[in-house]
Amino acid sequence: MKNLLARGGIEFLAVLLGITGSLGIDDWSSSRNDIIEEYSAYSRLSKAMEQDIENIEKELLKNDKMVQIINHMINDIGEIDADSLTLYIDQTQSYVTVMPQFSDYEALKSTGKLYKISDFDLLQKIIDLYDNKYGEIERLMIEDKRAIFMQDEFFIQNYAMKPAIEWTTLKDAESDLDRIKSDKVYMNYLVFMYKVKMQVNERWTKLIDDIKIVKKEIDLTNQKNTI
Repeated sequence: MKNLLARGGIEFLAVLLGITGSLGIDDWSSSRNDIIEEYSAYSRLSKAMEQDIENIEKELLKNDKMVQIINHMINDIGEIDADSLTLYIDQTQSYVTVMPQFSDYEALKSTGKLYKISDFDLLQKIIDLYDNKYGEIERLMIEDKRAIFMQDEFFIQNYAMKPAIEWTTLKDAESDLDRIKSDKVYMNYLVFMYKVKMQVNERWTKLIDDIKIVKKEIDLTNQKNTI
């Protein structure tokens, strides 16, 4: 009888240890998968941010060129000849365009893999960057286009225009040169466009700094996993 009880106790203990061991293995495997997904998220976000920084910096170079041209037109329009004015009018109708790399962030968020990131402070910074700070891109693109379209409407209503490289320009710059140089309404449009493009420079530069800060923290955290 004692042997039977002992045998039953051993069998029960073996089953219990087996279940416990299985649960331990499952927990370890789940924890390992969470870590793998966490660092996969870091890598995907870092690459997306790197591409965004490159794209925004490229558009800022173009935008800065527009700022310089418009500034020259505001301050020195009396000295600009017909050919240069024709070219400048065309070039200043170029607006900034950036398409942020949102696909990785949105995929990570929708699948729940974004929340595998165990550093809560870093997770909050990532969410704030994408859900709030990235909004500066679309908002200022809309403002930039609006300023240009308003100027274009003014040109269509008041001047003869022709197709050009970027958009349109004066059809007969020689005859319209003196008129446009003294056109106060046109000067107001130039000032408005200048202010919008300066905002693009200032706020997108700040956005790049914000992206770099978060990216650096992501990269440092990711490096700890590979050391």
